[in-house]
Amino acid sequence: MPNKGNKTTKNNQPSKDNLRWSDNMNEVLLNALVEETFKGNRHNSFWTTKVYANVVKILSIAIGPHITKNYIKNKTKTLKDHFAKAYDLFHHLSEFAWNNLVTRKFEAEEEV
Repeated sequence: MPNKGNKTTKNNQPSKDNLRWSDNMNEVLLNALVEETFKGNRHNSFWTTKVYANVVKILSIAIGPHITKNYIKNKTKTLKDHFAKAYDLFHHLSEFAWNNLVTRKFEAEEEV
């Protein structure tokens, strides 16, 4: 997807509508979304408006005040797409498995 000339500053702060997410930013986002899920703020596979407000607040404190609801929505769409591609690639292969408890990564048997 073209960048359309948008630039980011050193600290991942956007100029216009572009934001580069670091691994740390992803982790903060995912942890905030998991916390909101445990609170019961996800209904029928959809995030509520309250979730976005809470996550924006958490990310603004952890990352910076430039985080908006739209950045969060776009990032969750991207993460879902990446997960779906990885899941489709590995879920029929018996030698591969998702280790959610320890590593949170796909793992393979030694023979593979």
